[in-house]
Amino acid sequence: HIYQGSLRTLLMEEVMIEELIRHGVHYQCTDAASAVLAGKDSEAYATLERMGAKHGSVDEDDISDAYGYSAVQVVLGWLVQRGVGVFPGTTSTAHLAENSPMTLASMPKFSPRESLDIETALLTIVKGEGTGSKEIGGITRTEKEDVTPENVELTPNGSQLDGGIVATFFNTLQRNVRIFQVHPETGRQIQLSRSIPPGRSGRLIVEPTDVLIAYDGHGVAVKKFLVEEDTYGRVDFTCE
Repeated sequence: HIYQGSLRTLLMEEVMIEELIRHGVHYQCTDAASAVLAGKDSEAYATLERMGAKHGSVDEDDISDAYGYSAVQVVLGWLVQRGVGVFPGTTSTAHLAENSPMTLASMPKFSPRESLDIETALLTIVKGEGTGSKEIGGITRTEKEDVTPENVELTPNGSQLDGGIVATFFNTLQRNVRIFQVHPETGRQIQLSRSIPPGRSGRLIVEPTDVLIAYDGHGVAVKKFLVEEDTYGRVDFTCE
């Protein structure tokens, strides 16, 4: 049996959900994407964006081909990992590819802490609260070089507790691009992203005043960007 319901019902009607599970009824969430987008101007949404952007950074321990996930992808992936069916519901071919079963199934499994952060952010959104706590989540950029901005509190493993700006890079070129950061003191260029395919977007955690350069697969500089903080800590760039 299948029960189709809203994201709000899934998160807030605990007794009913427990009964569905007890009777072996599969829950399908019909409005996950639209419910998440309804909170786009909230700190909770920014938390989901930072979590998705975390997976776009180059990490020696991460062998996946991910180049960052949108807030909607984070939620859809989280629901799928919980055994909930989803209906992405999009008319955009780019979004259809981003939210395809193959993409969602390939997403890394969220840790218990990440799952809790996602649920907390979603509860904030479905309740219609304007902003969530800035203490939600421990999302940071991961670099191959040990460069730590000043005045940033660190966890025991050396990662930033929170903050940063979610930068989305739209690749309108007919070739892959990679994003590099120019170190403000040494001028060294540090690779931040994996290759972003044509027609797709990549997401990263960056900092205000960062200087970034997009390179194609031949090592040719495509465009330089200067990060300036936007509302709720996000900014969009186009590689063209």
